[in-house]
Amino acid sequence: MNRQRPPGPLTVAELVHSGPLGRAHLVAAPHLDQHVTGVSLISDLAQARRCAPNTALVVHPAAAPGVWALESALRFAWERNASCVVAPSEISVTDSTKQLAERLRVPLFTVDDPAEQALELAATIADTEAVRCRLTARCAVLLGERHRPQDIVAVINNEVPGVRVVLVTPDGHTLAGRAADNRPAGDPHQVRVPVPGPDGRPWAELVAHLATPSPSWVQTVETILRVARAPLAAAIAHAQLSSAHQASKDRLLLEALLNGEATLPKGPPALHSTAGRTDVEQIAREAGWRLDGTHVAVCLRPLEGEVCALDAITPGIVAAWQEAFPQLPLVPMPRGWVTWFTGESADPALLADLIRRRLAGARIPIALATGIGQPATGLKGLRQSVAEADLAAEVAGRNGENSVELYGELGPRVVLARLPLAEIADAALVLLADLAADPRTDVLVETLSVLLDCAGSTGQAASRLGVHRNTVLGRIERIRACGVDPDAPEQRLALHIACYALRSTRPWK
Repeated sequence: MNRQRPPGPLTVAELVHSGPLGRAHLVAAPHLDQHVTGVSLISDLAQARRCAPNTALVVHPAAAPGVWALESALRFAWERNASCVVAPSEISVTDSTKQLAERLRVPLFTVDDPAEQALELAATIADTEAVRCRLTARCAVLLGERHRPQDIVAVINNEVPGVRVVLVTPDGHTLAGRAADNRPAGDPHQVRVPVPGPDGRPWAELVAHLATPSPSWVQTVETILRVARAPLAAAIAHAQLSSAHQASKDRLLLEALLNGEATLPKGPPALHSTAGRTDVEQIAREAGWRLDGTHVAVCLRPLEGEVCALDAITPGIVAAWQEAFPQLPLVPMPRGWVTWFTGESADPALLADLIRRRLAGARIPIALATGIGQPATGLKGLRQSVAEADLAAEVAGRNGENSVELYGELGPRVVLARLPLAEIADAALVLLADLAADPRTDVLVETLSVLLDCAGSTGQAASRLGVHRNTVLGRIERIRACGVDPDAPEQRLALHIACYALRSTRPWK
C-alpha cells in the first residue's frame, strides 16, 4: 500500500470485522458505517457531554452503575454524534436499552474490560493501515479457497464491511452478486475493476458500492477487487474446461447413437456410464436423454459465411441454450449444435415460434439459424429427424440471423441446401461473363432464372415477373446476344444452377 496517502478513518463496521470490536458483544447494530476518529474512556457521565464527534465512547464501570446510566450515555452519545458506545458487560442490558440504541442509531457493544478495549481501539485507530492490511490479507486467503464466481463475490460481500459488490458483463448482465445500482461514472461511492477472462480479453467487471467512501478506503477496496481477479479468471477457466469436456462426451455419444453403434469405443472411463458400461443407449438414458416416443430434432448453425471456432464458442452457446431450455441437451456436432423435443408437444410449427422467441432473448454470442426436422418415433426416427433438421439448418443459414426453416416446408428445395453456392457463383461469373458485364445483369439473371423455372414458357415467366410478355421476349433476345441460349437442352441444368447460385450469393439477388 502507498504510505504517502492520508489514512482515512475507519468505520465501526471495520472495527467489528477486523479490529478489537470483533471480540465485543454487539447489542444493537444500527449505522455501522459511521467513521471513528477517536476514543473517549469516561469514568463519569459528565465527561460524555464533552466527547468529540465520531468518537468511540467507552463507558468505565465506575460511570455506569446501572442501566439508567447506560441509557444516559447513549443519549449523550447521540447528542455529541459519537460513533458508538462500548459498555461494561457486567451491566444487564434490557430490551428497552437495545431499542433506545436502535432508535438513536447509536451502535452499542458490551465488553468485559472497557479500559483495555479503549486502549486497543486507540491503538487501532492510530494505525488504520494495519487494520486494512489484515482485511486485505484475510480476503486474499479466502478468495484463494473459492472456486466459483458466486462464492468469490460472496467473500467480498461478507468480509468487506460497508461494501456491496456485483460481477457484471460489459453489457450489464449480472453474473454474481446483487444487481447493481445505475450510478453515473465517477461516483465516489463506486469502484470498478475490469476482470479479464482466461485468454486475457475483457470478460466482466467487478463493481463495488461503498457506503462511506474515503480515498484510503477506496484504495483498499480496489486492492481487494484486484486480488479477486485471478481467482475469478481461474474459476471461469475451470467452468469452460468442464463445459468443453462435457460437450465432447455428449458429441461422441450422439454420434454413436446416430451412427447406430451399439457400444462406445474403448477410451477414458469418464466417457462410459457410472457402472462402467459402454452400451450407447444405456449411457444416453442414464444421461437423461429421451430416446423413446415422438421426436422433433432441432439443429442450430452459424450463419453461412460466419467465421468462428465452434469448439471455442460451444460453452457459451450451450450456456445460453440452457437458460432458455434448461431440460434439453444441446450437443455440439461438426457444423452446429443439435437437440430434440420429445412428446406430444413436439410440433414443428409450434417449436419454430417457441425457438424464435426464446433465442431472440437469449445471450448467444454469434448469429444463429435454426432448422427443424419432421416428427418421427423412436431412435430410428430421431436419426431421420436430425438429418432433416441439419438440411433445414443449411437452408436457414443462408437466410439471415434468427432464421428458422422447417424441413417439412422445404420440399425438394432442400436438395439445393448442400450445393457450394459460392463456388458455383464464381464459376457462373466466368461462364456468363458477357451477361454479367451487362448494366442490367440483375434483371437479366432474374428473367433467365424465372424463364427456366417456368420450363421456357414466356407467358408464365411474364406473369411471375409482373411484366408484359413482350418485355420478357425483349430480355431473352438480350440474353441471347450475350451468348446464352436458354433453349439448349444440354445447357438448361447448368444455367439453372448458375442463376440460382448468382441470385443466392450476389448483392443484387
